[in-house]
Order: sequence, then C-alpha cells, then structure tokens
Amino acid sequence: MARRRIIKDPPKQGSLTKSQIQHAVEAVVYGLTKNTHYVIPSDKGGWDVKRGGAAKSLRHFSTKGKAVQYGREVSKNQNTEFVIFHKNGRIKE
Repeated sequence: MARRRIIKDPPKQGSLTKSQIQHAVEAVVYGLTKNTHYVIPSDKGGWDVKRGGAAKSLRHFSTKGKAVQYGREVSKNQNTEFVIFHKNGRIKE
C-alpha cells in the first residue's frame, strides 16, 4: 500500500511552516479526505467550513448553525460528503 505524503514541498532547511504543520495535524486528527466538506471548530473561536485536504478554510463563521447551513449548501452543489464535528473533535453527523 502506497504511503500518502501529507506535507507537500517542505522547506529545504528542514523547518516547517506553521500552515504545513497545522495541515498535517488536521489531516491526522480529522482524517480529512478531498471529496468531503467539514464543519470544524476554529482555533480563533467560531467555526470553519473546509474541504478535505485544503490548507485554508472556505469560510469562517461565528456560529455553528451558520457554518452548517453554508457547508450543506456547498457540499450539495459540489456533490461531496458533509461531516460536522463537535468542539471536542468528535464527529456529530
């Protein structure tokens, strides 16, 4: 079975950027796949809607309800799976 490379093109000096580390951690913790949209808690407070494998969120929301509404619409339009997480990182739906 081929191993996936989570961090793409790390700097040559051996140090990683903050976004590369965050992307790798989220990929491991949340098991993000590219054909799925997620509503996950943000480090800055509030909620983010992300596509699996993306380094940046699509949008940030202050409330979970607005994030879920937007995420469902985007997921439906792009015909992807939709996953909602609790604040503690467990999957809700």
